[in-house]
Amino acid sequence: LAVISLLYRFTLSFSSYNNGGGDDDDDDDDDDDDNDEDNDDVNIMYFIESTLPAHYFYLSADLRYFTLLGQVTQGSGIKVKISDMPFPVPNAQQLNQIVWTMLGTATKEAIYCVSEAPVSQLRFVCVDCYQKNITDMVNVLSSAQDLTREAGFPTVALRGIAVNTNWTGATIMCQAALNGGTIDSAPAIIDVRYLKQPHVVDTSGQGPILIANQGYRFFVECIRTNNGLCQQNGRRKTLRCAVQSHPPATIFRWLKNGIVVSGNGADITIGTEMIGQSIQCSANNGLFSDGEMPTSQAVQIDPYTAARLVQDNFQAMQNVAPFQSGSRIDMNQQINLGCQVEGNPRPVVFWKLKKSNGQVVDAACPQGFEGQYQEAPLEQRTNIRLNAICSLRIANYTFSGQYWCAACSFVSQGAPECSPSLDSPGTTYLNVQVQGPPTQSDTLPSVQKLPSSDSAVVVVHYCAEPLPKLPRDIVFSVDQNELQIGQTWQNFRFESTTQNNTVPNCHLAKLLISPVSDTDTNRQVVLKVQNTYGSKHITVPLGALFGGQSTTMSSFPSWFMALLMMIIFGVSLSLLIMFCIKKSLFCFRKVKPTVNSYDDKKKKTNMRETYREDGPRSLYQASGQPVEVIRNESRTDSAYRLYLSKEAVV
Repeated sequence: LAVISLLYRFTLSFSSYNNGGGDDDDDDDDDDDDNDEDNDDVNIMYFIESTLPAHYFYLSADLRYFTLLGQVTQGSGIKVKISDMPFPVPNAQQLNQIVWTMLGTATKEAIYCVSEAPVSQLRFVCVDCYQKNITDMVNVLSSAQDLTREAGFPTVALRGIAVNTNWTGATIMCQAALNGGTIDSAPAIIDVRYLKQPHVVDTSGQGPILIANQGYRFFVECIRTNNGLCQQNGRRKTLRCAVQSHPPATIFRWLKNGIVVSGNGADITIGTEMIGQSIQCSANNGLFSDGEMPTSQAVQIDPYTAARLVQDNFQAMQNVAPFQSGSRIDMNQQINLGCQVEGNPRPVVFWKLKKSNGQVVDAACPQGFEGQYQEAPLEQRTNIRLNAICSLRIANYTFSGQYWCAACSFVSQGAPECSPSLDSPGTTYLNVQVQGPPTQSDTLPSVQKLPSSDSAVVVVHYCAEPLPKLPRDIVFSVDQNELQIGQTWQNFRFESTTQNNTVPNCHLAKLLISPVSDTDTNRQVVLKVQNTYGSKHITVPLGALFGGQSTTMSSFPSWFMALLMMIIFGVSLSLLIMFCIKKSLFCFRKVKPTVNSYDDKKKKTNMRETYREDGPRSLYQASGQPVEVIRNESRTDSAYRLYLSKEAVV
């Protein structure tokens, strides 16, 4: 650029001198064509002697710019590389993929970022961690060690860092700072390779059961003969070697009491032959040698006799008090359900209730391991027999339904194996039909506005068994006016009663209001229900149902409330006006005439008003007499009073 600038100035100077020496007219030809060769020598000598010193300043500026440009050009040639060895940039090989192998929690590979002077502040940065939701890599990358002094050129390293398995696929690069900018290396993709400790699980992915002071246990079904031995025709169990790894594990080994027995795959099927033995598995994905393959924890194999229900007391309970005919039982009665179960390992019992709507819930008594058990004697000690008890106090109608017990065994960490099922009763169950006085349902009263009309239906829920006798045992009372089913009072009509299919022994009553008016929120509505056990009055808050108005605010007609508000406003305004008049506030403030204190003094001293005329006047009148001075003849006055006429004022 400096040379181009210099040549440009040389051309301008040479042309200017040439025209000045040979072309005086305005045409394109030189006037003196015969001396062209001599003039060329003269022009060159003139440029060297005069023009070059004149452009010394410009040439120096161009050279300084050329020097700066050279520095920038030199910076553009600086490279930054990510390598697996701390070599200088020309000898370092850029990595397109960074492989980190996890041995425990740290890696065994070291990654370097190298560059050359005069760069500074080498650092590793993650390109797509935000998009991949990786939050823990930034702190690890910022912990890179500066090895510039040891290597002799800019170098940072990542060695023995704790990596995460979800870093696989992330992209990083190295940056160097130079002249206020940055130089980036080529990106590199991370590949984290690892293999965690294997675990023995069943086909559903559930691990073994941990028994206190006995370790982990898996169970194999054992159908015992008369002599107590396990038959060989029992169900066999498939176990799986579960391992988290990248790349996926391809080599598996199964060990029985520490000795390799199989290496065919990740699954193994066992039967009664493994009872009393310990089993383990090993896995490898190429990161470990054959002698260093990670091995799972040992799991003991024990015999498993499916839990079963031996007997219950359901049939016997329904034939004695407090049960009545038809499985009926009065409210607030106490009953004890009992089941005898047997199995190995130790069985547990779950008590279930199926309601009239088909919903299955836990019964209101302790479940599973927290239940009440009594161990029963058994001739064969290979199984465990227990008596389970469920004590129920029939508190309300929600206790109605079918009760049963399920004998269950936990043979893995997943759901237990139960007989009968937890979802439906078996061949025996206890049917409970609660009866008692009417009660209010847990469902609160509600209002349903009918579409395209000004009518609404109020729904009130209640529970009763036996049912109230129609029409007198269930009525709506509206301002002390009782309505039976089908009756109407003003705009209120008792429509019907319907059974609630979601709650046992519960029903709902419907009250139609057509049309709905503002005064309806002030009505006192009560549902009165009774049967042979008692009665119940359920208050219906219409004010709250129709918009949250309170009973206190809506106890008076709207016109009366408006009149009352107008009276209150008028009285308040009158009191305000009276107060303003008394205190002389606002427009009621009195205007007092302005009194000049100087006028008062004039009155006291008998002084007349003075004024000034345009021109000065003589102290003598026209007649030539001087101004009169009147002396007060009263000798009692303490001072003289002087009276001046208007003519005497100057």
